[in-house]
Amino acid sequence: MAISSPGVGSGLDVKSIVTQLVNLEKQPIVQLQTKGSTLQTKLSAYASIKSSLATLDDASTAMMDSTTWNARTFSSSNSTAITGSATSTALASSFSVQVNALAQVQSLKSGAVTSGAALGSGGRLDIQVGQWSGTTFNGGSNSVLSVSVASTDTLSDIAGKINNAGAGVSAVVVTSGGQDRLLIRGNSTGDASGFQIKTYDEASAEITDGTTGVGQLAYAYNAAAAVPAFYGMTQTQAAQNSSVSIDGIAVSSATNTVSDAVPGVTLNLQTTTTTAAQVTVGLDKELIKTKIETFRTAYNSIRSKLADDLKYDPGSKKGGPLQGDSTAIGLQNMLRDLAASAGPSGSTLGRLSDLGLEMQRDGTLSTNTTKLDAALQNPSNVQTFFTYSSGTASTDGIARRLRDFARGANAIDGNVTGRNTALQAAITRNTKDIDNMNARVLRTEARLYAQYSRLDANIGSINSLGNFVTQQIAQWNRTSG
Repeated sequence: MAISSPGVGSGLDVKSIVTQLVNLEKQPIVQLQTKGSTLQTKLSAYASIKSSLATLDDASTAMMDSTTWNARTFSSSNSTAITGSATSTALASSFSVQVNALAQVQSLKSGAVTSGAALGSGGRLDIQVGQWSGTTFNGGSNSVLSVSVASTDTLSDIAGKINNAGAGVSAVVVTSGGQDRLLIRGNSTGDASGFQIKTYDEASAEITDGTTGVGQLAYAYNAAAAVPAFYGMTQTQAAQNSSVSIDGIAVSSATNTVSDAVPGVTLNLQTTTTTAAQVTVGLDKELIKTKIETFRTAYNSIRSKLADDLKYDPGSKKGGPLQGDSTAIGLQNMLRDLAASAGPSGSTLGRLSDLGLEMQRDGTLSTNTTKLDAALQNPSNVQTFFTYSSGTASTDGIARRLRDFARGANAIDGNVTGRNTALQAAITRNTKDIDNMNARVLRTEARLYAQYSRLDANIGSINSLGNFVTQQIAQWNRTSG
């Protein structure tokens, strides 16, 4: 009969023996796992380096963007009355602006009727947008939009119909003291956004009596009347352009935004003024400083990352994940050399330190604001220092050199990409080796259990035979005695 539990027949601790032997077989797997962990740590370090290089690429590219160097600031000595903005096409300049009038819409109000009462007569309103010149209205090519009015319509009903007609005007009813008034306003400001309303009865005859029925809602000039006058609604505000004086030159706009008088400059008019405000357009040096600071931060980030990955700590006797890695050492050396190199010949700034970006003992850059402000007194010189393109990498602007360095390292055939590929291949091979080793250990374990099971069975058989012989001898001795 086979022994089902190893060691039962022989008394040997077969499981313990096999486990210890298998653990010895597993030692290479532990080493491979340690190697795999190290490779994965290096891969993660290079992923972080790749990200930092991409950030340096972005920051360097932003330094080379012409909008960085052409951005403009806008300031007004009276920001309550005038605000605005300036694009890169605006010239640095200063000029006076006086706001004589704001643009406004035409608005009308009707006479009062009992709140909720029907108008009492039907007909239509013909509304046309155009321009008033005194008592003369010119609708030009603008369409006339008709609004039908029923005798049972209230002012609220009529306001809804006007709003739905899309006639270029908006209507609302205001109720006060039990009486309703219809208010109609143009949808746009400016001289050309006035409007005329003619009224007609149900027989399509024009109504020139503005005292009753649909005629109350007219706004037109009756020159043929015995006493020529506007009839129907009352104008509370005329359509009007804004009017400003820029250094004494009159400028008009259909809105309260003047954007074509000074190239690249937009003026937003808030209120009229009695005295001129001073508007100043200048180079946006704060934006340039911000981009330079972003550039410095990006450089310091990759510089510190490489230093941490390559360092060795004598105290803990531990090194960074890339200690001794030739690719990382090469990147560190190239980065250091680029930051310390001379600027392009087209700029009087020799090195980053002349600009105010001073190299520290740990290789990072700090900002000397006094030097930076002094350098930005000549912004075109600073721009050349960063962005100059000579066609030769060694004489290009500093930002251009660092951008090309970062892009080259991260390119498909770049150092960082190549190292990443090599590490990933090594991790794949290591994983395959571990799988193969695990399979071999499983086969060894099965073989050992089979061997010890046979030994156990054999020893068990021998032990049984020994016991039988001992019993027979004892029996013989009793019989012979």
